[in-house]
Amino acid sequence: MSHLTLRHRLLLLTLLPSALIAIVLVGYFTYSGIRTLEGELRAKGMATVRYLAPVSEYGIIAGQLESLHGLAQATVQESGVKAAVVVNQKGRTIAVSGRVSLAADELRRTMSEPMQVGETEYWIAFGAPVKRSISESDVLFEQNASSKTLPPEIIGYVFVEFDKTELANRQRQLLQRGLMIVLSGLLILAALAIAMADNLARPVMRLVQAIHGMSSGRLDTRVPATSSGEIGILENGFNEMATHIEEVHFSMQSRIEEATAQLAFQARHDALTGLLNRREFEHRLEKALAGVQAGGEEFSVLFLDLDRFKQVNDNCGYLAGDELLRQMALLFQGRLREEDTLARLGGDEFSIMLANCSGSRANQVAEDICGLAAAYRFIWQDKVFAIGTSIGLTTVNRKVRNINEVLAAGDAACHRAKESGRNRVCEQEAQLSADRRQETSNWASRIANALADDRLLVEAMPLRALQHPSGSHLVELTARLNEPGQPPVTLSALSDAAERYDLAPAIDQRLIETAIAALARAKSQQKLLHCLVPLSRASVGNRDTVDFITRNLSSRNLPGNRLCFVFSEDTLTLLTSQAMEFSRQMRALGCQIGLDDFGGGLSSFTHLRSITPSYVKLSRSLTRELGGNRASTALLRAVQEITADQNIHTIADGVDDLDTLEQLRSLGVDFAEGKAVAPSEPFEVWLEGAVMRSA
Repeated sequence: MSHLTLRHRLLLLTLLPSALIAIVLVGYFTYSGIRTLEGELRAKGMATVRYLAPVSEYGIIAGQLESLHGLAQATVQESGVKAAVVVNQKGRTIAVSGRVSLAADELRRTMSEPMQVGETEYWIAFGAPVKRSISESDVLFEQNASSKTLPPEIIGYVFVEFDKTELANRQRQLLQRGLMIVLSGLLILAALAIAMADNLARPVMRLVQAIHGMSSGRLDTRVPATSSGEIGILENGFNEMATHIEEVHFSMQSRIEEATAQLAFQARHDALTGLLNRREFEHRLEKALAGVQAGGEEFSVLFLDLDRFKQVNDNCGYLAGDELLRQMALLFQGRLREEDTLARLGGDEFSIMLANCSGSRANQVAEDICGLAAAYRFIWQDKVFAIGTSIGLTTVNRKVRNINEVLAAGDAACHRAKESGRNRVCEQEAQLSADRRQETSNWASRIANALADDRLLVEAMPLRALQHPSGSHLVELTARLNEPGQPPVTLSALSDAAERYDLAPAIDQRLIETAIAALARAKSQQKLLHCLVPLSRASVGNRDTVDFITRNLSSRNLPGNRLCFVFSEDTLTLLTSQAMEFSRQMRALGCQIGLDDFGGGLSSFTHLRSITPSYVKLSRSLTRELGGNRASTALLRAVQEITADQNIHTIADGVDDLDTLEQLRSLGVDFAEGKAVAPSEPFEVWLEGAVMRSA
């Protein structure tokens, strides 16, 4: 029944009871008619023998056989009579007419009253005794008149046989009429039921089709509100609901597009100065380098580091430093052409890409900017500061293989300008020098030795639930390089070098092994633990990573539902197909996916649809200036609403003060990590103290 449509159900509901009632009634009356016909035949048979018996009395007594034969023949002439027999007292046949079917034994049977004496499928026979009549005069002259009256003397018997063919024909006609009545009634009922079912099902089917249309994305779907009663209320209600959903969809789409545009702008630009940020600058640098390698014009890159910027911050505070950065951005922009690109790399570092400009022309632009910075005076309240800038210049030609060489050469040239007395320009070619080779070999060996000697310390960064606290512990794993006589190096600082020398997968495997071992230990102690494991671009694009995770989970007989693998938006942008396939395989294992630096990349909300993450780590550009920047607060609120609509949990990292923590809580951010939550500490220490010893 569950697969039947509404129309079929209405037809069954209408036809079935009516058909059953009609069949029962017609069957009952047909059966009654058949029984009545049989009763009439028996009544006629009994009446015939009752009539024939006294009429035959005189013929039997007088021995007038001819009159008895005439009587038998007259009886056979009656409708339905097939034979008539008259026998005497001794059972001898004295008159007969028609074809007799009764056996001789049955004709000699005795009876005192009229009765049915035989019946087959084709005939039925009745018999009656012929009794001597006693007149009143006889009674008067009877010697024993006063005594008890004796029963009449039986002087013979009459038998009459009736043919049942006519009865069968009449019964058959009655049955046929009954069937015709049933069929006619069913046809009429079927027509009425179809009309009623169509009348009721048609508006419901219109509603069903409209719902399918809405679910497939046709939000302008409506149904004609032509019905009355409850169906009409449903039609009007659906149209109102569809209108509301369409309005909400367009409103949400508008908000998403607005937020996407804001995020795209913020992803490309520095929030403080409005210039391009480091990520967008490197992206444009890659495009420009590809153009040069394809035969385009050479260009130059300037790396600027403000001199004496720290004095402004130390003497006047961060507000003065921020204002200085904004003014210097305007100063540099005024010297450049429209086709040139100015970006703030971070802190007091700027970079300029001079399109179609190299050699002496680029050097002259760098000297002009250096002179502008040296002549500029920054005034803050009652203090005046002389500001300069150290500039590193490098030219990009076809010999350059990647932007890392450009960045390294410009950075090295800028450092030489600083060391040479500041406020000057130094130039360096973008190539892999012997010093760079030595540095490369040094970093590669340092990371490899740290992995071999177990000097890569895995640390825990606990997360706090801001909206709905639970008994589960949520932690993100990170790492730190500890070397004797060297300051610790964080995982973020190691990432570029590890990616460059193909050592990032080894670091990721160390984190994966640690997380799975901790989950197994927590499971054995019946503790609730969720681990977020960051993955590098190389691991996401490597098929061996999935096999490594699968083997580790299987070896410890663990499901993957408490593991979340986090990678950046840049990884998803550069390795879209590999990242989507990795996400699909991780979900097949039960694992979750997280997206890092959300809102800080070039892509927007399309990432949410392509991999459907369970967690997103918000870009620090969204959470850095909540206190004094209304635009940042509004943008973060929009991002939070959009992710909440898709059941995606948001994480704010680097939260170092309680005020920011409370603002994030009020904006609906789900989790936070940073100094305001808990300091990072060795993972084993945290696991033992926070999880294993917890109540």
